[in-house]
Amino acid sequence: MSTVTRRERREQERVRRARRPSGPQTNGGRRSRSVYVAIGVVAAVAVLIAGGRALGVFGPPPAPADPLAAAKYDVAGETIGTHEADESNAHVPVGQKVTYKTDPPTSGSHWNEPGVAPVSWGIKDATQPNEAIVHNLEHGGIVVFYNELSADDLSKLSQLVRTISQNGYPKMVLEPYPLKDPGIHVALSAWRWSLKLPAYDDVQIVKFVKAHYEGPDAPEPQTP
Repeated sequence: MSTVTRRERREQERVRRARRPSGPQTNGGRRSRSVYVAIGVVAAVAVLIAGGRALGVFGPPPAPADPLAAAKYDVAGETIGTHEADESNAHVPVGQKVTYKTDPPTSGSHWNEPGVAPVSWGIKDATQPNEAIVHNLEHGGIVVFYNELSADDLSKLSQLVRTISQNGYPKMVLEPYPLKDPGIHVALSAWRWSLKLPAYDDVQIVKFVKAHYEGPDAPEPQTP
């Protein structure tokens, strides 16, 4: 039986150590996992930054599209509404009634008193005096009248007037009105211009506003 000397055992141990991979395996595995985690964090941050830029977090958000700029609302080359006779723009005392040749009125004598005439712009729950809203027309505004509309159409008309007012045409009035023609349920007035519709029609309404808002016929179109 062969006997391994002490010197031979030391030599065998040296050889085994020389064959071992450098560094413990567990530390190498930990380093690999750390690299993968770091790569994942960087990728996640990149995704968050890209998403933030898309939402405008890191810069100004894109300007919202103008809802009134759709091709269907283009008025180029069209005459929208009826051009009415000029009934003057004289001022009369508040409370004095005026007879107008058009219904709803499109021009004529009217009241002139702050807080009374013109009326404040916006959506009204009650009919305004003709003598007051004619002053609104004199200032280049548009008055939309409605009568016997369904709840759904009235909701759509109200939202349309809000949209118009918020997109460049703030001088708008919407009010219920006893239209005399039973076949007409929506009417619009600008100074010396009228439009009568049998039903809610967003295209004709927007076109009328674009064509006659602060129009050249209005005596004081730039007055708020």
